[in-house]
Amino acid sequence: MSTSSARRWVLGVLLGSAIALAVVYARNLCQGYEALLTLLDLVQRAPAAEIDIRPAALRTPLTFAVEERHYRADLYRTADPVLAGIVFVPGAAADGKEDARVIRFATTLARARFAVLVPDVVALRELKLLSESRRDVADAVTYLCSRKELTPAGRAGILTTSVAVGPALLALLDSSLSRRVRFLMSVGGYFDLPRVLTYFTTGHYDAYGLALRNKPHEYGKWVYALSNASRLENARERYLLGTLARRKIVNPEAEVNDLLGSLSTEGRQVYDFIVNRDPARSAHLLSRFPPALRTDVERLNLAARDLSRLETRFILVHGLDDSMIPYSESVALAAALPAGQNQIFLLHGLVHVDVAPDAMDGVRMWSAIYALLSERYL
Repeated sequence: MSTSSARRWVLGVLLGSAIALAVVYARNLCQGYEALLTLLDLVQRAPAAEIDIRPAALRTPLTFAVEERHYRADLYRTADPVLAGIVFVPGAAADGKEDARVIRFATTLARARFAVLVPDVVALRELKLLSESRRDVADAVTYLCSRKELTPAGRAGILTTSVAVGPALLALLDSSLSRRVRFLMSVGGYFDLPRVLTYFTTGHYDAYGLALRNKPHEYGKWVYALSNASRLENARERYLLGTLARRKIVNPEAEVNDLLGSLSTEGRQVYDFIVNRDPARSAHLLSRFPPALRTDVERLNLAARDLSRLETRFILVHGLDDSMIPYSESVALAAALPAGQNQIFLLHGLVHVDVAPDAMDGVRMWSAIYALLSERYL
């Protein structure tokens, strides 16, 4: 190669590198701005229209079937080409996919050119944490991935809030789903279910250097009682415990002696665990659960699972002020996941799954959003 040819080759490499760097820099700069706009949406400080570069999103109800299992869902997307798909599985909430927070968050993600599928997971909508919900999650992912225009280049992920991380991770463990789900974002999730249940019922928590001595979480523990009521063998016991739990969810001080006196062994075993205030007795009371209920706890206890072989990338977000599921649960989950495949963001201003705008740690939340937006190109 002549000297002049060598110079042209070097100049060509330098010019090409400069152009590539400029493209990467411009994309990163644009993505950073998108993350800022998304953050403003989450804290309900919507940016002015003239500086909002994002397209509008449309919510479309749909039905789908996988192996003759039928589902209802909402799909959120813009008219622009989709960059990646997400199955959004909210935690136990009575309004399910109709919850205003779910609609707002799904719309915000769709405006970032995600296709967001929000399936109606009946058990979670009925405030039941069941291992069977893993099938609903897996089927939603299967359907989303079958729509190639919604998962370009196979870019598909899952977003969960609160306890929904349990069924979602079971779905990844029970099938080949981990190879198809590129990423999973968990907001306010759990790891050790017996430990979290003990915290719900007694207010005591000790793990990863975090020691809490709080009042029992009335809503959380009675939601769990309702979840277990549906697993009792006797129909009358299911009715009695379910009615009792619903009454307590509405009003923790509600009188339940009229129902309590009619409970037999199965229902009483669950009730005794729920009202126990001594953390030293929790493990024993859990061990006395009816067999089906014990099996459910074992299946949904992520601490008893080997998560080290999952191929999915994880983004874990947890509020330092979370009063329902302590933030150290996400710390423990991160430690159990494959090294180098997870990022964790602990921040103030996130109270379980609700944003407290005035206390928000904007930089860390922006970083978590940026990490999620990056999945559109990985």
